[in-house]
Amino acid sequence: MQKCLWKKEYIFLYLSKFCYSIANSFIEIFGVVMLYKNGVPLYQILFLYAIRFGITGLFSPLFITISNKFGIALCALIANILKILSSFIILNGIYGNIIIFIVAISLSGAISNPIEDAVSNKYIKTEYRGRYNSLRNISKIIGETIASCLIGYGVITQKNNLLLIIISIFFILDYIFTKLIDYKPEKNIEKPFQKTVKYIFKSKSNYKFIYSLRANQIIERLFIPLYIFLALNDFKSFTIVITVSLVLQIFTVLIIGKYTDENISKSNKIVSFIKIIITSLYLFLKNKVLISINKTISDNFEKVYETSTQTSIQNIIKNSKEDYNLLSAIGQMCLCFSELLILILLSLLNIFIEEKIFYIIFILSIISTLCIQNRIKKQTTT
Repeated sequence: MQKCLWKKEYIFLYLSKFCYSIANSFIEIFGVVMLYKNGVPLYQILFLYAIRFGITGLFSPLFITISNKFGIALCALIANILKILSSFIILNGIYGNIIIFIVAISLSGAISNPIEDAVSNKYIKTEYRGRYNSLRNISKIIGETIASCLIGYGVITQKNNLLLIIISIFFILDYIFTKLIDYKPEKNIEKPFQKTVKYIFKSKSNYKFIYSLRANQIIERLFIPLYIFLALNDFKSFTIVITVSLVLQIFTVLIIGKYTDENISKSNKIVSFIKIIITSLYLFLKNKVLISINKTISDNFEKVYETSTQTSIQNIIKNSKEDYNLLSAIGQMCLCFSELLILILLSLLNIFIEEKIFYIIFILSIISTLCIQNRIKKQTTT
């Protein structure tokens, strides 16, 4: 474990994740809720996120172009500036700036989303990958916990300017730590857009299908906070539930990292089974307290599941013959295009079935979890 903790590059990666998580939590955890609080109907939120992910997927090859010429750190800097702009728009009213918001948040994702897999395969040895992802996720949990307290306080007291300053500071710190492990890919990939599109349509890689299937899990993660907010109907109670659920995640994530390195196939099977049970409970629970408790349990195993699945995906990239920066961009494109199609469908359905749309989101997530487990099992047995 010490090799995961004290190596210089690892420390900078943990610190960058910590700072990024504090800054990005406003968009990732509270973004959908804030849009709803500002009067945006659910079907419009679903459609906005569909457009967001469509643009993100289309422009994901920008990550390859920018990192090839200037390095990974510039990708982080540009993306973080765009996310600061997105946060400002959410805090100060989205309707008059909706086009700017969509473009800013979409391009930020296109440029920054592949960084996670790229830096992991650059610096992390395969035998430490599970423990590294555990510690990196713990950095994320601690950051999100602090952020939920700060955001809750800022929103309840309406101190938007203070909240934006805090968000901006931690996005800048994330860039500084990323700069300390900056690198340019060894291979200069020419015509990245053509190569990514060719791979998406012609390859039969499990990696591509796993990322496409993850779309439903990401959609669940983005919209479950709104489901909890609607159930509790109180922002203060919602913030408390989010904060408590984050604190309890640290211990199980530590355990699963070591176990994943020892037996990745069995680890994926166990956490996938638990995730399916927890998500299924949302289909039946009606009591506010029970929903809140299930949210706490769900968040706990979400990070565990993410650690296990992320490790499997990164190992697939590591063992592939393709350039890992190219594969990182391809994975995000597959994910985003799937999200685009699913969210458009959900937006249309929401017009007719209203809040029952959450049940569709949960069912799709359960199906995806089963399919991903099957794909990972095939990958580890071949």
